[in-house]
Amino acid sequence: MEPPTDIKSVQMFDIIYPLALSSKKDRYLPSKIRPSNRRRRVSVEVHKVIPPFEEDKQASPSSKKAERRGSPLSPRTRISQDYTNHNNKDTTTAPAPPEICYIKILMNTAANPIETMLFRTRKDKNDSYRGYKESDRSGQDSVVDSVACDYSLAEDTANSLMETSTNNNSVNGLGDWFAKYKVPLKRFDIVEKKKRTVIVSFLFRGLQYRREFIFDTEQEANRFCQVIENEKQLLGFRAKARLDAALGDIQLKEGERLSLLVDIVSATDLPTKSPDPYVIVRFQGKRIHKTEHISNSKNPIWTLRKGSLFILNVDALVLFEANDGLILEVKDQDGYSKRNSLGAVSVSPQTIYNWDGERKEFELKALSGETVYNEGTLALRIRRATDHDIEFLNKYNKSSKFEIKNVAGDILPTLETSGSALKKMMKVNKKTEMGKTKYLVRPGPDPKRTVETEWLTKEQIEEEALKPSHSWLDIGSGNLGKVFVEIIGCDGLPNMDTGRTFGNLTDAFVSVVYEDCFARTHTVDDCLSPRFMPWSRRAFILHMMHTSSQLFVGVFDSDPHTTNDDLIGRVSVDLTNLTPNVIYTMKYNLYASAKCNPREEKYGSITIRLRLELENQRTLLLSNIQYPESVYVNSNNKKDSKVMHKTVHGNVDMKKYGLANINQYIEELYDYLTIYYYLEDSFLSLIFWRGKSTVHIPVPWLPTLSIKWVPFSGPLHSLIAFLCLIRMVENPELIPTIFFGSIGWILMATMEFRTSGPDPWARCKSFKHYFWSLICGDGLITPHDIAPNENIERIREREGAWKKRVKDAERKAEEYAKEQEQYWKEMEERGDIDEDLSVVKNKFTLNPTTAYLYPIQQWLGIIINALRITKNIVIWEESYLSFWLAAVSFLLCVISLFVPWSLIVKWTMRITVYVFFGPWMMLLDTYYIQVDEAEESEHEDRQKSERQEYLADQILQAQILREDNTKLRDFKQYMFGEYITKVNIMKKDRFIDKPLPESSAVVYKPKKKSLGSLAMQEAGCQSVRVDGQQLVGTMIPRMYESPPAAPIGKPIKKIDDDIPNYNDSYSLAVAKVGTIIVGAAILSVYFVPKLLSYFVNKNIYV
Repeated sequence: MEPPTDIKSVQMFDIIYPLALSSKKDRYLPSKIRPSNRRRRVSVEVHKVIPPFEEDKQASPSSKKAERRGSPLSPRTRISQDYTNHNNKDTTTAPAPPEICYIKILMNTAANPIETMLFRTRKDKNDSYRGYKESDRSGQDSVVDSVACDYSLAEDTANSLMETSTNNNSVNGLGDWFAKYKVPLKRFDIVEKKKRTVIVSFLFRGLQYRREFIFDTEQEANRFCQVIENEKQLLGFRAKARLDAALGDIQLKEGERLSLLVDIVSATDLPTKSPDPYVIVRFQGKRIHKTEHISNSKNPIWTLRKGSLFILNVDALVLFEANDGLILEVKDQDGYSKRNSLGAVSVSPQTIYNWDGERKEFELKALSGETVYNEGTLALRIRRATDHDIEFLNKYNKSSKFEIKNVAGDILPTLETSGSALKKMMKVNKKTEMGKTKYLVRPGPDPKRTVETEWLTKEQIEEEALKPSHSWLDIGSGNLGKVFVEIIGCDGLPNMDTGRTFGNLTDAFVSVVYEDCFARTHTVDDCLSPRFMPWSRRAFILHMMHTSSQLFVGVFDSDPHTTNDDLIGRVSVDLTNLTPNVIYTMKYNLYASAKCNPREEKYGSITIRLRLELENQRTLLLSNIQYPESVYVNSNNKKDSKVMHKTVHGNVDMKKYGLANINQYIEELYDYLTIYYYLEDSFLSLIFWRGKSTVHIPVPWLPTLSIKWVPFSGPLHSLIAFLCLIRMVENPELIPTIFFGSIGWILMATMEFRTSGPDPWARCKSFKHYFWSLICGDGLITPHDIAPNENIERIREREGAWKKRVKDAERKAEEYAKEQEQYWKEMEERGDIDEDLSVVKNKFTLNPTTAYLYPIQQWLGIIINALRITKNIVIWEESYLSFWLAAVSFLLCVISLFVPWSLIVKWTMRITVYVFFGPWMMLLDTYYIQVDEAEESEHEDRQKSERQEYLADQILQAQILREDNTKLRDFKQYMFGEYITKVNIMKKDRFIDKPLPESSAVVYKPKKKSLGSLAMQEAGCQSVRVDGQQLVGTMIPRMYESPPAAPIGKPIKKIDDDIPNYNDSYSLAVAKVGTIIVGAAILSVYFVPKLLSYFVNKNIYV
């Protein structure tokens, strides 16, 4: 599409245009037999490019009339002056505005009626297309080249210049002149000149033409050649000047080619009420991209599937030669309006070249001839495209579906299932053989032992189920460690199907959700105590991204002919306090939800086998410094999405409005009152020195001349509290030190309470373990076995005592409430209470018609989540965060010990009194506080401006966050599926699922394998790798790729630039700790007394 122009100058020449017989061999019709209608005119026109934006056009004083009336120079004089400036190389003047020179060959309508008729037909079609193209219905946005566009001014100028011509044919004055050929000067060349004949060559509509121009005189032919030569020189001069101005300080490489990734991010505050905006991108007058429209949005955000991304491949030199750079026009999708432009932006070549992907906003301006709104902005991102960007967009343009393995599908070897419902009813699942009852193995027998494993006894099924799994599904994006999970089986499941008499029972399968991973087992038909065999899909390797992540496991009844799979029960497995390199065989009770009551009703149990492989304990510890980001799992199947949601959140949706949910929140708040019992027991134990804490004291052992660590048990906490309070009473400046130390002390006491308990499944990792993990790289925990029902009697005794304690307290509270109610009734009967005083009833009723209940429910949910996280940190469920809180508290305690608080308080009070309460405050009030109205108004305006700037910045940050989330959501939906489920990282459930006492643990001892077996394992013959759904990067994110594992049997030291992953030896760790202690001692003994003596000598202390 040619840019809109104004004609700046025209020079006209009369010629005879012989009929060409062969353009390649310069053969023309002889002059004696030339028809009279071969009379032509040639015009050399210089056009000034009109600025694309309306305000730039208004700012420029040039227009058609101004150009025609205000130019005191003739075209020939102008050319001479420009040529003189070019030769003098006057670089002080600004570069000339963009100009285009055209060569037109004109034909007379009266002398050529047939060609005139064809021309007018073509012109009418072009005019109708020009009016139609505004709606963009045809998908095109370029104007068809018109051979007579913008010629009204040229016609007038030509007539005025030709009035004195004496050699014109008689037909010249009978008709109008129209341009049959319109050729840019850069495509027009003079081949040869012979007296008054000039042979020219030009490129027109992709075809090369050679023509002969016969002028009336030789002087006219010479003048034509001189004009062409001068214009070509000026063409190069103008192009070089514009290129130098566009480049600035940029030095281009020879032949440099750019691949630019352009992201049309969003638009804000668009004009009109309910626009349907879309964006058209033009470069050098051609449309190169168009986004999809977004319905009814004044603040649209374009995503991948809305056409926000495209790649611009262009030579760097061509980019800088473009007059207007990249033009992006925002339009309204309105088929009934021709003026649907909402504004446009122009991005300069220099900005594009130096852009590094950051987000930039541009104000929308009206294009020339369009409605002026002066509203709205357009946000863009541009950077150099990587190979990943180019490959991704090429695949996206070829196919609208992203190819990825279906984790929920049969990506492992499939097994034969029972088939249709009728076939299931007719199938026999149990038989008696040689006096033994055998059961049909489901979902199918071992493919390698089909006959032996098709029918097995109950004992044989249990034995086979506990064997190691044959194949693993390796999924996830984390790099902190691996979680090996095997689903062994379920027991006591309720029957979710009808027709139990005919053997139609629950068709159970288990789903697993961990961070960005989702997987499910094969389905075991018609069984209330299913066992998942080692050759079926039951084993998963999950990659860890954060230590607080829970493993969510759900048991479902498969209903292939419905849109929902019924949830039987679910459980959340806490991995935080588990020890690596230990095989845990854990059994859990199944519940419908962990977020609310009732929890008394059980839905069977599930047994899983689990093992952790952690890369480095220090790496895990340091990863908890940053708050974890939200994690989402997508699925392209709505049924699978519901399974994921129920696995994570259960059957109860606490975010949905309902009185039952509000009552659950209020009930949970009342449950937190039970902390009073813990506080009461702790306070009495502290005051009366009842507590018993065990510490190991080094004692010299003379028989062996060594040091022996002797355990000492006593009320250690009471002793520490007594000594600290004595110091605080005598030295009040130690209050901040005692305060920070108390926080760490409370956490240490809670940790001791958990680690000293009899239940091995309720213990947590200790502060000592995390401390040595931070120093050495690995903790001091030695893996150990846990026997089934270990300490079961002590556990039951302790739990029974605590339940009795709570029930007794609740009974006493109820008795006290009844006594108070009876007391107030007696007082009311005696008349001692005013009649208007109402008695508060115990029952609390809510009005279901109140419109404010839902916001109350939302605030209750926020408060409850905060309380749950706080509780988990205090009781060391989030043991990594508990360690950091305790460590920071102790560190602040030590630092505050060296802070002269009394000096700070004394001088703060002195400065406050002497500065703010003296008589000089009267002068301050007179000359500063009491200002006139003008200054006060200016101060208020300044404060208002600052508030507006702050608010605008907050709105911008919220807009950026909304854009990032919207674009990431669209990417995940395109790559992984339309349906999305949020997975909690921090523990936010009301109830904590704990393994049953019959669970066990065994230290992992890998078996020795042959080199062939190791090679097969390293090649992934026993596992299928599926990348997780974690995306990293901007504009076009990529899937996070987990680092490759080290060769088995030959560990390598892995070095990561982002996360340190190395271990210190024990001696080096001790040296580090010793250096810190010695340095602190020197600081305390030497520098602190010197500092205090300096203040005393200066009489600072009074």
